[in-house]
Amino acid sequence: MVSLEEKQTYLQRIDANPKLSAFKNMLDGQPIFFPDDNSQISYTDKLYYEITTAIQTNNKEQFIVFFNKKNKSNPSKDNPQPFIHDDYLIFSLIIGIIKFDCNKEWIKNVIAARTKNETTITFENILNRNFNHSENNKNIIFMYFNLIDPIQITIEFANETFRNINSNSQLFQNKDDFGIICSILSYNRIIELKTLPENKEIILLKSFKTRFIKRIKIIAWLAQTLFLFIIIWSICEIASINPGIKNLFDRIEFGLQISAMIGISQLSNILPWLKNLFFKKILIIFGYPKDLISK
Repeated sequence: MVSLEEKQTYLQRIDANPKLSAFKNMLDGQPIFFPDDNSQISYTDKLYYEITTAIQTNNKEQFIVFFNKKNKSNPSKDNPQPFIHDDYLIFSLIIGIIKFDCNKEWIKNVIAARTKNETTITFENILNRNFNHSENNKNIIFMYFNLIDPIQITIEFANETFRNINSNSQLFQNKDDFGIICSILSYNRIIELKTLPENKEIILLKSFKTRFIKRIKIIAWLAQTLFLFIIIWSICEIASINPGIKNLFDRIEFGLQISAMIGISQLSNILPWLKNLFFKKILIIFGYPKDLISK
């Protein structure tokens, strides 16, 4: 591996470049800042900043909005478009598409139109979940795992990636900023994992936390739906005591009543504060740390 001084000098240069800085910060979980002069940014780069921000902030709705704007283009080998060779944008799209469970067909077509090289092959294999392919760039795979599925980072894979980076004495001579950023951040992350006790256990706990939060969201949705359903049902029962309203209800099919009440019970989906309230309360019931809830 290159010297610490050389690495720090390189990172300072990266931080001075808004696009490279945004990519590094997305991979590293740091805030992403838009360039001060937006008038000089291309349309594709504006989408890139929005997409990386959506990934970094875990905002599925924002990602889908800007992903849908980009996927209207249809590049091919006969009609290539410049953005298909933008490794930063393509990798960010891959991360967001997998993270937020979007359809992969468009991005697969985009990658098929790219020039074949190690990075393109790695992108294809990530989408096909072929992580052990001999031609994969391990640093890219490592950063993908770190963002999407940390439990896949085994001790063996981390050590192999570490040796690969450490033996690359020409890292900064190949002029590939995308590969260099992935290498440096993979190296730093592996060092962090190596300094933590029982790092495999920590990775497993992080993976469980992700699954736990998803399950709590489902439970919270069921609870808030039941809560609203009971309230609306009670209102209907009380209203039916009035003869005039009772006659109106008698004219409506029972199934229609139930369908209407279920539909109304989903009001919580357009009331974010109510969804958030149920989510937090159920986390507390299950003993989730309050300090983490506030974050």
